[in-house]
Amino acid sequence: MFQRTIMTHNGYRRRKKVNYTFEVICIIIGVLMICCAYSGELDPRSFLPAPFMTLAFMPLLVLILVMLGIALLWRRWLAVPIILVSLIASLPVIKMFSPMNTSENALPVPADTTLILKVMTYNVLAFNYHENQLNDQPSQSMRLILDTNPDVVVLQEATANGVDWQEIPSLKPYMEEINAKFPYIYHGNEGLSMMSKFPFTTVPLCEPQYSKSPLGFIRDRSNYLARAFDLQLPQGKQLRLIDFRFQSYHLSFGRGMNVRISPESKPSALERMRRSFALRCENAIALREAIDASPANLIVCGDLNDVPSSHVYRLLLGHDLRDAWRDSGRGYAYTYNRHGLRYRIDQVFYRGDIRALHADRLVGGSSDHYPLLVSFDIDNTRKTKTKKSK
Repeated sequence: MFQRTIMTHNGYRRRKKVNYTFEVICIIIGVLMICCAYSGELDPRSFLPAPFMTLAFMPLLVLILVMLGIALLWRRWLAVPIILVSLIASLPVIKMFSPMNTSENALPVPADTTLILKVMTYNVLAFNYHENQLNDQPSQSMRLILDTNPDVVVLQEATANGVDWQEIPSLKPYMEEINAKFPYIYHGNEGLSMMSKFPFTTVPLCEPQYSKSPLGFIRDRSNYLARAFDLQLPQGKQLRLIDFRFQSYHLSFGRGMNVRISPESKPSALERMRRSFALRCENAIALREAIDASPANLIVCGDLNDVPSSHVYRLLLGHDLRDAWRDSGRGYAYTYNRHGLRYRIDQVFYRGDIRALHADRLVGGSSDHYPLLVSFDIDNTRKTKTKKSK
């Protein structure tokens, strides 16, 4: 009996010895995720790891949610509050990537349909002009635009080295339909174009990009970072749209001179990305100055080439712009669809007495991007007027 008592006591001591490795891992992942969530506050020109940490946020979020599921399954109750604290601390950034809007909190749609403006932004990859397998087939990207039939389409990479749309084989079958649906069209040498059902005037923004190539090689002086389109809407509403495209990551090293330091120099992938991060910051600063000088009612669309919560995103957003996807989109939606990178790098911002009613990420086309479609209430002031009249 004495021997059995000793054995029972030893077994009790063994059971009391708990392994906290899982909880420690949860703490490490949670702290790292919080750091990555707010790394966009840091300028990548002075702290290079910051943009990489921003890119790592979503994978870490997925990982911490998996850890939460394991903790519940294994009944590791101590790990659950650790994970929940990290999720709550990161919640503002989670909403940037994956807003939780529902039909219940959506803004009322105006009965007058003329007060709704549907705006699409789309990087069309030059309508596959440079892709041998697709350049002679009808453009799936243009087909998607025509089927969606928005009021305004702002395009990036919409021209192929200045080639007119009439000369692009993939667009020839659609030219008659394009002109019928969008009587007002602008083609820019820098690839920034606009198709509209309403007349507009246009002006380039920021200084010409004399030497703003991704890695230092001089570009054509006619290239502009952004272009403004002042719409003439039937209601007399004053509204400016800005179309822009920032520097890409340049993950693959192309033959074009715009991704070389010189014809003989081939920088490393890390160096290409470092310079791209820095140039995007310069892009954001220059465009932010143009936004500050623009009218109050403004919609800013384009290819940011960076993710929500990044330093570039924060610079451009400022204190006055709103993210249309965050306000009226639902869930996680990526717009870049190649290289295994599933991020929303195309953005729609706005300000003034307009409001985003609904945002959609459309799937289709033949570009490496998916388009965003946002429906705007362009006369949000009527609600204020009605309240005052009462």
